Amino acid sequence: MRAPLANRSFRRLFLARCASILGDSIFLVAIAFAVLEISDAAAAIGSVLAVGSIMLILSFLVSGVWGDRLPRVGLMLTSDLVRLVAQATLAALLITDHATIPLMMLLYGLHSVATAFFEPARTAVTPQILEPHLLLAGNGLMGTAHHTVSIAGWAIGGLLVAWLGAGGAIAVDSVTFAASALLIWSIGSIPNPGADTPREPFRAELAIGWRELRAHRWLWFTVLNATMFLLVYEAPMQVLGPLTTQAKYDGALTWGLLGAALAGGAVIGSFIVASQRLRRPMLCSLWLFFATALIPICLGLTAPFPILVVVSIFAGAAWGMFEPIWTSSMQRRVPADKLSRVAAWDWMGSLAGMPIGFLLAGVAVDAFGREYTLLGIAALTLAVCIAFLLEPTVRVLGDDFAQGRTNHSPPDPV
Repeated sequence: MRAPLANRSFRRLFLARCASILGDSIFLVAIAFAVLEISDAAAAIGSVLAVGSIMLILSFLVSGVWGDRLPRVGLMLTSDLVRLVAQATLAALLITDHATIPLMMLLYGLHSVATAFFEPARTAVTPQILEPHLLLAGNGLMGTAHHTVSIAGWAIGGLLVAWLGAGGAIAVDSVTFAASALLIWSIGSIPNPGADTPREPFRAELAIGWRELRAHRWLWFTVLNATMFLLVYEAPMQVLGPLTTQAKYDGALTWGLLGAALAGGAVIGSFIVASQRLRRPMLCSLWLFFATALIPICLGLTAPFPILVVVSIFAGAAWGMFEPIWTSSMQRRVPADKLSRVAAWDWMGSLAGMPIGFLLAGVAVDAFGREYTLLGIAALTLAVCIAFLLEPTVRVLGDDFAQGRTNHSPPDPV
C-alpha cells in the first residue's frame, strides 16, 4: 500500500482528497442542522438536500464529456475554487443570520455542480497517474484515508455544530477546499488520452459514454441497484437520521459519532481490500451490506447507542470494501478516453433516486411517523441487498486482483 505514495502526483492527489473529505464530512453533519436553525420541518431538510442532488445529477449529464475533453487537473482545480466560494458565502450568511432556505438551496446547488465536474475527472486521472498493477492498492489507500479522515470529520462536525453552530462548521469546511485547490494546482498538467484526436459533437460523445455503460451488464446493473439503494436508504436516512437523533439522542453529537463509526468500519474494509488477501472481496462486501438494514431498525426502536455504533461499523466495512473494488474495475475495464463519461454516467445514474428519496422521506414522516418510516426503510434496503447478492456478474468483481492477475485488463465477468 506504500507503493502508490511514492508517486509524487498521486501523493498530492491523495492529500487533496483527504483535505476535501474532511470538509465534506463536516458539511454533511452541518447542512441538516443549518436547515433546522431556520425551520424544524422534515420537508425543509428534504427540499434543500433534494435541490443539491438534482443539480448534481443534471450536471453529470455534461461533466463527463468535458472531463474527457478538457485537462482534468485544471477542471478539478476550478471545481475546488467554486466550492470554496460557495461554502464561504453560505457560512457568512448563517453566521450573520441572513440565511434563508432559498439561498441555502442556491449555494448548495452551486456546490453540487462543482462536485459533479470534480469527481469524474478525479476517477479518470488516477489511472493516468498510477501503473495498472497499483490501481487497487491506490484506490484502497485512497478509500482507507477517505474513511479515516471521515471519522474525524463527522466527529468534529458534530462538535463544531454543537459549539459554534452550523455556520462555524461550514466555515471550517470552506478552508479545506482552499487546501485541496493548492495541492491539485501543484500536480501540474496531465494531458488527456486522445487529446490530439478530432472530437465528435457533444451529443455524440455523450451517447458514446452511454453505449459503453450499456455494453457491460456488471456496470449498468450496479448503477441501477445503486440508484435504488440511495433512493430507499441513503437519502431517507439523511433526513430521518438528524430528526431521530435530535428527538431521541443527543442530536448533532450522536449523528456525528454514528457517521464516525461508519467511517471507522469503512477504514477496515478499505484496508482489507487494498491488502489483496481476500479471494472473493466483492462477495464479502455484499454480505456485509445487510448490516445497513439494521441501522434504521435500531434507530426506530431507540436501541442503546453502543449497539448503533457496532452495527454502523459493519455497515461501513461494506462500503469500504465495495468502493475501491468498483472504482478499480471501472478504471481497468473502461477505455481511458471514455472513462470520464462512463464515470459521470455512473455518478448520475447512482444518484438519480436521491432527490426522490429526500422528498418522499419528508412526506412519509408526516404521514406515518418516524418509527414506521424507519422500519419501511429497513425492509426496502433488505430487498436491494438481496438483489445485489444474487447478481453473478457483480459478485465476481475484484476476484482477478486477489488472484494476482493485476498486470492486464481482464475480460468482463460472465
